[in-house]
Amino acid sequence: MKRTLAIDEDVIEELWDRGAARKVAQQFAEIAVDALIGKGSAVRQPRSATIASHFLREAARSRSAPRLLRQIRRLSLRLAHPRYLAQQVAAPIPMAALIESVVAAMNQSLAVWEMSPIATAIDRQLMARFKRLFGYPREAEGTLVPGGAFGNLTALLAARETLRLRGRRIGASRVAVIVGAQAHYSVARAAAILGMGSDAVFRVPVDHEYRTDIARVPEAFVRARRAGFRTFVLVGSAGSTPTGSFDEIEALRREATREGAWFHVDAAHGAALAFSRRLRVRVKGVGSADSMTFDPHKMMFMPLSAAGVLVRDGSLLARPLAERAPYLFAAERRPWPDIGQLTIACSQRFDALKIWLVWQIHGARVWDALVTHTCAVCAAAFRYCAESRILEPLHEPHSNILCFRLRDQRGKDSSRIHWKLKEELNESGYGYISSTVLDGCRVLRLAVMNPRTQVGDVEDVLKRVERIARARRT
Repeated sequence: MKRTLAIDEDVIEELWDRGAARKVAQQFAEIAVDALIGKGSAVRQPRSATIASHFLREAARSRSAPRLLRQIRRLSLRLAHPRYLAQQVAAPIPMAALIESVVAAMNQSLAVWEMSPIATAIDRQLMARFKRLFGYPREAEGTLVPGGAFGNLTALLAARETLRLRGRRIGASRVAVIVGAQAHYSVARAAAILGMGSDAVFRVPVDHEYRTDIARVPEAFVRARRAGFRTFVLVGSAGSTPTGSFDEIEALRREATREGAWFHVDAAHGAALAFSRRLRVRVKGVGSADSMTFDPHKMMFMPLSAAGVLVRDGSLLARPLAERAPYLFAAERRPWPDIGQLTIACSQRFDALKIWLVWQIHGARVWDALVTHTCAVCAAAFRYCAESRILEPLHEPHSNILCFRLRDQRGKDSSRIHWKLKEELNESGYGYISSTVLDGCRVLRLAVMNPRTQVGDVEDVLKRVERIARARRT
């Protein structure tokens, strides 16, 4: 007896209708352009938490995708607003953001060359450019990853496996991680995921510029040795998250060499300073690191996600990640690799295209201009706070991040006052900043992540902070 499948063919026809798809594409593109360069009075809508709940209730009654997207765009945080100064999420370059629909439509999986022949070639050329930019040798190897946390995890995996082999020769079974006090939390998390243990992470205090204090690094190695460790990873930061501070990379490299440690640089935030003729001295020596992490979705102004990891000796990355999976990976050598053998991911998205295309069309000089500009705007914010009677800078910025506080607030209520001040500014919609804790106290923090932000925009936000502070006193 012949059976037929009960299929609603109309649903398939509707989803793949060419005319409807073109219409939606045009509508979505307009919404995207409004998000990228559209003007709006508020950085964030007031009462956003309440608005979100109300929107979800209202959305249940709508069947128009463009209408829903317009509402979502209107109610969302405006990263492209010139007075958005909160976190290290970029206002992306329009070309890079608008290509995302093409990437999704092609849906190439770079894990396997057979599934991404052209995409693999572009990805490999992009990684070769990054190797040259950072001063890595040709035999270095790396991949793009979803974020800096994945980059640090991948680098520490390569370090752990390499040091375990070394440790067997000297009778050491565990690896210690020596890291600055301002290092990103993902370093300690990676150590935990890799089974190194929370007791394997040894913190180094920071100096007056909030860099890893070079003079205190030997103490951390002594503490680790007393705890029984004989193999080590030393981690430096090139653009720390709290203050944007850059460690002295070459000095850390010397300490790592002296101790026989693997040297990793977390340059997720600050690696793009390598493009800036004025500021690239901050990342001098990064090419000497055994591994590094870098995030184009930060100061290369790419949309999420676009991060990367490089290992100086490429074989040390390939060794712990090589797998036998004949249903995917070919045993025969090919002109292009199966990238799935170089990354923790299996479904590897074609994130290289947005970076490669901007680089191909505009050249590296585009990032020289954008990086240098955003850091110059931050420097102007520092000068404003230094001259203010109300605000006080806590450090001279190394890049595009500045922490500051009220000059007359250092007592036990200081943290609460700074938090409420930040919340009042952000709720107003006029500007948007963040905060962090330095030396045990909550302080205010700004990060210039929009190349269209001008000195006047930042000064206007700081003036509004001063106005709120004066009003709270009266």
